[in-house]
Amino acid sequence: MEETMEEDAAGPSRECANPWPYLARLFTFSEQVNDSFRFKCLLCLPKQNFITAYKNSSSNLRKHVKRRHETHLEEYCQLTSTACKRPSEGGTGTKQVSQKTVDRAILRFIVQGLQSFSLVEKPSFQDLVVELQPSSAVMSRTTVRRKIDSATSKMKERLKNEMKKVPYIATTTDCWTARRRSFIGVTAHWLDPCSFECRSAALACRQLRGSHTFDALAAVLTDIHAEYEISLKVVRTTTDNGSNFVKAFRVFGQQDENNNEELVAEGTIEEEEVGEDCDASDGEEEVEFMDVEAILEEDDGLQYQLPKHHRCACHLLNLVSTVDVDRANKTEAYKKLSRSAFSKCQALWNKASRSPQNAELIEEHCKLHLVQPNSTRWNSSFMAVERVVRIIRDQGEGSVRTVCAALNVPMYSPADIVFFGEYVTTMSPVAKSLNILQGEVNGANLARAGVADEDDFFSNVKQTHSHEISKQLDGYLAATAEGVNTLAPYPAVRNLSLKLNTALPASAACERLFSIAVVGLNKTKTRNSLALDGTLSSIMTIKMADLEPCFKWEPPSDIINASKKATGQYNRAHRS
Repeated sequence: MEETMEEDAAGPSRECANPWPYLARLFTFSEQVNDSFRFKCLLCLPKQNFITAYKNSSSNLRKHVKRRHETHLEEYCQLTSTACKRPSEGGTGTKQVSQKTVDRAILRFIVQGLQSFSLVEKPSFQDLVVELQPSSAVMSRTTVRRKIDSATSKMKERLKNEMKKVPYIATTTDCWTARRRSFIGVTAHWLDPCSFECRSAALACRQLRGSHTFDALAAVLTDIHAEYEISLKVVRTTTDNGSNFVKAFRVFGQQDENNNEELVAEGTIEEEEVGEDCDASDGEEEVEFMDVEAILEEDDGLQYQLPKHHRCACHLLNLVSTVDVDRANKTEAYKKLSRSAFSKCQALWNKASRSPQNAELIEEHCKLHLVQPNSTRWNSSFMAVERVVRIIRDQGEGSVRTVCAALNVPMYSPADIVFFGEYVTTMSPVAKSLNILQGEVNGANLARAGVADEDDFFSNVKQTHSHEISKQLDGYLAATAEGVNTLAPYPAVRNLSLKLNTALPASAACERLFSIAVVGLNKTKTRNSLALDGTLSSIMTIKMADLEPCFKWEPPSDIINASKKATGQYNRAHRS
């Protein structure tokens, strides 16, 4: 499109960098009008001839040269060649990237930042993309949703293919509530059969409608396991000690053969009752009519199939550190001292959290910030008390006394300080254990020479009558080398180690999934609607994996969020 004019009033324009600075010898960039660029032809001077080109293509400029200045066509082709596409001297040209690269960057930004899809419709965001890459276009909201759904489908297929290669898988699950909606999250974890590296992936983060009853939880878990075709591979599912989760696995889950006292007791009662019925029926035969419809409708626990249950060790330690410790309050002297000390701490924590000036005052005198306790995690309370003890130890009681006087809160008595010191000393092992259980990396070697009798890792192997397995067991126990490679000559021992070490001791992985999802839900109100149609689950599933392979079709192993750890520590074999 060519225009010959001295002045232009075609429409609103805005300043923009020259999109094709390498053509400066032939054309001078004039302005941008909507989605097009206007250039003045230098070959037409002194005649003022303007050519309009769409922002994604400079074909109109080429057509003008070919039609009006054919002798300069070869020069134009040389300037537009790959070797000559450089910013001109003194120019501010931008690097040319493909539209696919721009789309991939936008999708990565939306997913990794948990942004709303409506972001691409905001003029400010569109201006940002065009300013950075003038020749690019911003995809629509519908296109974003379609690409996210496509990436999720690809990732799920590759996840299923990856999990088909391993014999054993463990899952973690938990429920949470945000913005008056309930959600359930599930993560999967397995050991690489060759390297024993622990690999993990997020399977679901979906809305849970209705009451969190045990059968509703069982239905969702069964559906998620079936969706990824891992129902027969899951060795254990780790949850907290919530009553609904416990009941769901008690009713629908596989029972542990070595820890099944309740079922044994129930079986004994049933046998006694059957025996009495048999004795009573020896004298005469009776015909009893049964309601077949009632029997068919009766819940036999077979409609949902769950794996063995593993209670979160961190949650158990939290209960030990809170509920069980509260029993010490039955002692009046301890109760009085404990309440006095913690009430003074709570007053100081409240002052620090409610005013930035108070927090600055504390940092000025104590050289450290106070740690705010979290009601859902006991170790945060321990860390808060530990910080107070550290300040008193490093800066002296005078610093704390000055802060308490300035904030008008009661000062700690000598008995309070001694109590906190004893509290930190006593509860420190529990806090360290929580940090280890919640961590992603376990640095212990897979092979250890000494194993306690009460934690007999090979109890199941010893019960077998296979001579070959016994031979492998004896050979492994006699080996002096350490490390994963020690298991290579003993496939039976290696397989058992792989199975028993797959399960996780804690459900912290699922809690990390929630912490990321909460950030997304709190960013914008529109995220609530995404939670309803399953889009939030898709975004979270992609985010917890590696986004780039979902769009670039890299090898399947790149999609898995792997964290190296040798997980063969023997005392983890009998988690119960």
